[in-house]
Amino acid sequence: MKTLILNIDRDNDYGMKAGITGPVIGYNNCYRAATALITKDPEDSDSNALFGALKHYQELKDKGENVEIALITGDSDVGEKSDEILSLQLDEVLNMEHYDDLILISDGAEDDYITPIIASRIKIRYVKHIIVRHNENIESTYYYIVKAFKDKKVSRKFTVPVGLLLLSYGIALLIFTVYSMIISRSYVIIPSSGAIMLVTIVIGSYFILKDADIRPKIVTVLSALKEYSEETKISMLSYVVSFFIIIIGIAYTYEQTLKTVPLLNKILVFLAIISWWVYGSYLSRSLFEAFDISFISKAGRLSKIWYGVSFSIALELITYGMINYIRYVVGFIKFSSFMIYFVYLIAGIIMALVTAVIHKYRSTIKSKQKSLFGVK
Repeated sequence: MKTLILNIDRDNDYGMKAGITGPVIGYNNCYRAATALITKDPEDSDSNALFGALKHYQELKDKGENVEIALITGDSDVGEKSDEILSLQLDEVLNMEHYDDLILISDGAEDDYITPIIASRIKIRYVKHIIVRHNENIESTYYYIVKAFKDKKVSRKFTVPVGLLLLSYGIALLIFTVYSMIISRSYVIIPSSGAIMLVTIVIGSYFILKDADIRPKIVTVLSALKEYSEETKISMLSYVVSFFIIIIGIAYTYEQTLKTVPLLNKILVFLAIISWWVYGSYLSRSLFEAFDISFISKAGRLSKIWYGVSFSIALELITYGMINYIRYVVGFIKFSSFMIYFVYLIAGIIMALVTAVIHKYRSTIKSKQKSLFGVK
C-alpha cells in the first residue's frame, strides 16, 4: 500500500517567485523547491506548507509507511484556469505510479477548492492544514492591515468592492448634481457636495485601478489605438464621428422629450427618437468603412457592409414601429397616427426578409462557384 502526500500551490507562487514549474515529485526535489521559495519570500505560507508536508512525509516514513511526496502548482489566475492546470498535473503524478490513497497538506482553506477534483481521482486519506505561528511582538492590528493591503489576493477581496461602491456613489452624485443644475438652471455647485463627489470618485478609481488589474488593459487599449491611428485608416475617423452622433442624439432627444407627459410616454418617445440616432451612428461608421474598403484597402468585404446597412435599417424600422405600437396600445397616440408607424413596421419586416433572401442566394452562388473551382 502506497500513499501520496500532496501539497498544492493553487496561485502558483512557486512559478511566479521561484521559477519552479509543477509537478515536483520526490523528497529531495520538493525540499529544493521549498528552499528556493522561502529564500525568495520568507513570509510566503506556501513554502511553510511544503516544509510541513516534508516533515509529515518523514514522520510516516519513520513509522514504516510507504509514502511519496509531490507538489503541484496552478496559475496566478485563480479559478477555472488554475484548477484545470492542477488537474492536469495531478493526472501526470498519478499516471507515473499507483497510489492507494492520498494525504492533502495545504496552507489554508483556499487550496481545499481542489479537493473535489482530487476525490474524483483517488481516495483522500485526510487533509492537514499547516498554520504558521507569528511572533507575538508583531501580532498587531496595524501589522495585519498593512500585510493584507500588500497581498493582492487579500486586498482584492476588500478594495475592489469598496472601490466600486465609492465610485458608484460618486458618479451617482455627479449625475444628480448635473441633473439638478439643468432643472433649476442654477450652475452653482455646493462646496461640500462637490468635495464629497470628487473624493469618492478619486478614491474609488484608485482602489479599482490598483487591484483590479485594469491599468494594464488601459495601457494595451491605448497602445492599440496609437498603432491603429498611425496606420492612417479613414475608419479611425468613423469611430469619432459615430461617438459624437450618439452624444448629439442624446442631447437632441432629451430636449424633444422635456414637454412630453406622462413619464412612460416620455421614455417611449425617448427610445423611439434615440433609436434613429443610434442607427445614424452605425450608418456613418459603415459608410466610412465602405469608403475605406472601396478606395483605400481594396478588400472584398464591401458586400457584407451593404448587407449590414440594409438589415440594420430594417431592424430600425421594426424597432421604431414597435415602440410606437406600444404607445398606441397604452393610449398615448391615436389610431390615425399609429397607421403611419404601422407602415414603418411592415416596411422593416419586408426589407429584413428581402435582405435575408438576397444574402442567402448570394452565399449559395458563391459556395457553388467555390465547389466548381475546386473540382477543376
